[in-house]
Amino acid sequence: MRTEIKRMLSGRNFWAAVFLGVLGIGFGAVYPKLGEELLPAWNFLSMEKKAFYSETACFFVPLAAVLPWSDSFLGEWKGGFLKAVLPRTGRLDYVGNKVVAVALSGFLTWLLAGVLISFGYFVVFFPIEQQGSFPMEEGREFLYILLRLGLLGGILSTLGGAAAAVCRSVYLAWGLPFVAYYFCMILHDRYFAQAFWLYPPQWIEGSGDWGEGKLGLWLFLLVFLLGAMAVHGMALYRRVEEI
Repeated sequence: MRTEIKRMLSGRNFWAAVFLGVLGIGFGAVYPKLGEELLPAWNFLSMEKKAFYSETACFFVPLAAVLPWSDSFLGEWKGGFLKAVLPRTGRLDYVGNKVVAVALSGFLTWLLAGVLISFGYFVVFFPIEQQGSFPMEEGREFLYILLRLGLLGGILSTLGGAAAAVCRSVYLAWGLPFVAYYFCMILHDRYFAQAFWLYPPQWIEGSGDWGEGKLGLWLFLLVFLLGAMAVHGMALYRRVEEI
């Protein structure tokens, strides 16, 4: 597992995906007009929180999620890596490690992108903001939105991994999650405007009646992720059995 995750984190695609995530959040933010007056205390936190579910950031979500590791099985299969590693690790261990690493790739991409741009906003905006105590409720909501963004990234990267295992195509590994993501958004916008469970930006924002503490939303995302990982694992195990 450690080797698999290390290979994923050291890959150029992972850092390219993080860069895409930073661009999406940065372009999606509504920046304040700077003047002689100081900005409200911790304004950058609220600004970035809203940028997480902006139209621009949501466009980048499926792109950045699938880029790091969703198609990694195909590269290992076509390059002959699997014939060397499977006798040593075993099929079940390989599948388990791959499924977890693919899910983590999408999650960590967006988590890291959010943390990096938070640091940048802190450096730029905090010195020109009023002094004030840290808003605990605002900070908690910021963290929850970032975690939900990461979970959505993990779901999409896992769906990409499943598509790679089933279709054996890099283009479908990257393209199918993107198409499914926007298909849900189109269905919501055109036909089912009240179906908040069908609209990914609302999963990030947390809007809609999800129950007390948005518990229903967390359960929805976790079950969705675990279900996608199960499908990915079954498809991948059937594929490696052929090797």
